[in-house]
Amino acid sequence: MKSKDIKKTTPAKAVSLNHVLHQNKKIKKNVEQAASDLTSINEVLEQGIKVNIPIQALEESITQNEEVEHKVARAADDLDQVNTELAKEVAERVVIESELAETKTDLAEVRDDLSKSHALEEEMRQITLHDALTGLPNRVLFKQRLEYGMIQAKRHGWDLAIIFVDIDKFKSINDSYGHDLGDKVLLMVANRLQSSIREDDLVCRWGGDEFMCLLLDVKQEANVTRLAEKMVNRISEPCEINGTVLSIRPSMGIAIYPADGETADILFKNADTAMYKAKGTEKRVVLFRESAFD
Repeated sequence: MKSKDIKKTTPAKAVSLNHVLHQNKKIKKNVEQAASDLTSINEVLEQGIKVNIPIQALEESITQNEEVEHKVARAADDLDQVNTELAKEVAERVVIESELAETKTDLAEVRDDLSKSHALEEEMRQITLHDALTGLPNRVLFKQRLEYGMIQAKRHGWDLAIIFVDIDKFKSINDSYGHDLGDKVLLMVANRLQSSIREDDLVCRWGGDEFMCLLLDVKQEANVTRLAEKMVNRISEPCEINGTVLSIRPSMGIAIYPADGETADILFKNADTAMYKAKGTEKRVVLFRESAFD
């Protein structure tokens, strides 16, 4: 039985059950009245035996006694029928309550399945938009955030910056020490970049040994350059991994919106150009417009 059917049936069953209970009370009242009448008649018969009441009066009392006994017998039959109906109603009520319990169980299972579905959906979203090794946003999520950031920057008159980060000679690290150690180097770089930016800014793993930073609400270009230089120095600090001490050197190229490009693709291209120019410099940091004059 479906839940809608249960809702429709339950009120009807309640009316039927009330009717049966009303009949039960009515029959009980009739039986009580008959019992009272029977007691009165028996008293008359007992008195008749003791005081010699006329035969005609005794016969009338006996007739009344028989009529009352018939009423009691009919009431007993009616009561038996009512009890049968009551038992049937109770059995149906038990079935309904069982079906309601099953419906509640089904609803609980549906809620549980829905919760699991939402959790799986969120897990898939995380997998789709984040890098498996570092847990950082991947380039798909970075592009989404950049597009949204440019919309906000245009609306509020802000600048924003992207910093293209590349690990110098990373291939030689993989070749010399293996990919497991290389992965630990990438995790170290990711953590040091993440700890260098503000809460509202973003670091992503662009791919391979490349990372990208998004800086929102940029006030001065010089602040971006200083931040990039600090990140270069932080990443370049010696680190010990599996007993091996390494010194990593990154190169960083900066592109500012909207001065260095008004679309994401142009910003990426110009930041990449600046990053390759940075590899030949001492500070390892180049702003795109500065590289354009070289």
